[in-house]
Amino acid sequence: MSAVVQFPVHVARRPLASARVSSPVRDETLHVASGGDLLPLRAWRGRSGRRYVVSVYPLTAMWQEAHLDAVLIAVAREGEARRIVGVCESSPLSPHGFDSAWFGQMRACGAVELHVHLLATSAEARAAVVRDLHPFQ
Repeated sequence: MSAVVQFPVHVARRPLASARVSSPVRDETLHVASGGDLLPLRAWRGRSGRRYVVSVYPLTAMWQEAHLDAVLIAVAREGEARRIVGVCESSPLSPHGFDSAWFGQMRACGAVELHVHLLATSAEARAAVVRDLHPFQ
């Protein structure tokens, strides 16, 4: 016996003109089907409304894969609330490369977590993520 399953179609309900309006950057919890707290994943919603999935690490451990192309997000915590302290691109080919002094600066600004976004596959895409999430714009 076969059954037909229908899934609801989700349509954007906001007018396209409102997509240009800048909204504040915000942190979002990701709910995963399995793993619970074993998968340290979160998401940031940029000013553009785009969502960026990140892996979460303690800043004290420094990110061991700093040679990879990624967007690094230094995050301070106040209770359950999180705020971005700084954002940079980590790439051996970027103009700044990997700057270990950046970690010290972010720690001095109160950062305790490092959120790593690995899904931006080009230098242009990583630069766009940095602009979208940068806390001082």
